[in-house]
Amino acid sequence: MELNLNFDKSAPETLQEQAFEQIRNHILSGRLRPGMILPPTRQLAEQLNISRNTISLVYERLAAEGYVESRGRAGTFVSRALPDESLNTDPNGPSSIEALKLDLPSPILCFSVHPPGLNRPDVANPLIDFWVGRSDPETFPLDTWRRLLLRKLSVAGSNLTEYGDPAGLSELRLAIASHLGRTRGMLVSADQVIVTSGSQDGLNLICRLLNTQHHPFFIESPCYQGAAFLFRGLGATLYPIPVDQNGLVVDKLPEDRGGVVFVTPSHQYPTGATLSLERRLQILKWANDTNSVIIEDDYDSYFCYDGRPITALAGLDNGQRVFYLGTFSKSLGAGLRIGFTVVPKELAETARIIKSQMNHGQSWLDQAVLAEFIESGLYDRHLRRARKLYKSRRDCLKSSLTKHFGSADITGDEGGLHVAWRLPHGSPDAAVVQQRARLRGVGVYTFGSGAAYDFDGSSSRDFLVLGYSSVKEKDIEVAVGRLSDLLEDMKREFTPYVVFSRQQSA
Repeated sequence: MELNLNFDKSAPETLQEQAFEQIRNHILSGRLRPGMILPPTRQLAEQLNISRNTISLVYERLAAEGYVESRGRAGTFVSRALPDESLNTDPNGPSSIEALKLDLPSPILCFSVHPPGLNRPDVANPLIDFWVGRSDPETFPLDTWRRLLLRKLSVAGSNLTEYGDPAGLSELRLAIASHLGRTRGMLVSADQVIVTSGSQDGLNLICRLLNTQHHPFFIESPCYQGAAFLFRGLGATLYPIPVDQNGLVVDKLPEDRGGVVFVTPSHQYPTGATLSLERRLQILKWANDTNSVIIEDDYDSYFCYDGRPITALAGLDNGQRVFYLGTFSKSLGAGLRIGFTVVPKELAETARIIKSQMNHGQSWLDQAVLAEFIESGLYDRHLRRARKLYKSRRDCLKSSLTKHFGSADITGDEGGLHVAWRLPHGSPDAAVVQQRARLRGVGVYTFGSGAAYDFDGSSSRDFLVLGYSSVKEKDIEVAVGRLSDLLEDMKREFTPYVVFSRQQSA
């Protein structure tokens, strides 16, 4: 388990006082429910980069006031009988979404858009493949999953023969809402969570909910290809907004009222930039000032290697103007086909109705197993193990690039499952490097072939995306060595033509 705590070092309160108040508020608001286990003091102290003694004193104070109870080696748990008779936070409190005049749609005919580039090229896979967004199959908790699956089958009853709630299994929605509260700073109810077949399905749901054709859509450039093609396929007019090392350049957003902005703030796709806290607050203010909404795709935020992840936009959003997309495809595996969408309270029932028009819900069995996997704390344990493995591979990729190319120009290495690498000065176009690398058994990808879309094409020629999560360290070292040899060979091959061309133009 992880806890999302934020400290203000300029505040008069000590770190101990701030941690106590935040954990207490997590308990009283329902983010930490009775009987849930808290992280060990050593683990939480390392996560927050503060002393273990500080956390120990916080836990002692919480126990003294009746909020938690220690069970020896089993750990520290939220008390089942809380001292306060009422919660500090009303989950049904008002929000400013009422001011947003959304034209709720009539049913929209759904059609499939299958653009090139969303899958790897239809050729034999290279021996060493840096395809993006894949979890390592060896990290999947197969034995645990099998055990939970058999347990659920033994008590399935009529659940395998009857239709379920199209919005998703109630236990899973509750588990997701609780997990988001603890890890992403989001205070949401289970009713706001709609279980989907991955984030693309959730994005389709949001588009139907917003009635795409009636709002200007502002989107990152470059951006996630699946979102751009879906928006266009549903009739939206897209306005690209540039990104830099701090994510979406919020100052470039126009003052159009009633707009929709699509962002990937935790790990911008494809550049990997993280939207700074200053810009997160800025974009929320923009949404309030222009009566607009935000779609936040938080696809791989659980893999943060340096420091702590910034609270999700939906967690900072008091006005409930953020539609949140999450998925288990990156943390567990895309084969599960389970994601989720969090919608503002006032639109929860409408979202459920529209979801029922799309399909009758996901597999009961998969949802039931995942719900217990999360509630039992096994999901948090899995994330810790995967994060450690992927960080090691990230470090190996960075050191290999530095070894062969000196000061390698990479972005997005603070977290996620891929980096964007700007090819060294003087290299051929990225598309040519991609083609030649495949002949040497190495799969690397341009933005266009790596599920990204660059509106003006300016950055596509210089960058490759490298998904390292499913590549073993020894293979990373071999692949980068081959890329180094390849670029040297191509440099000797292309230089005479470049020189000749310059002489002719002179």
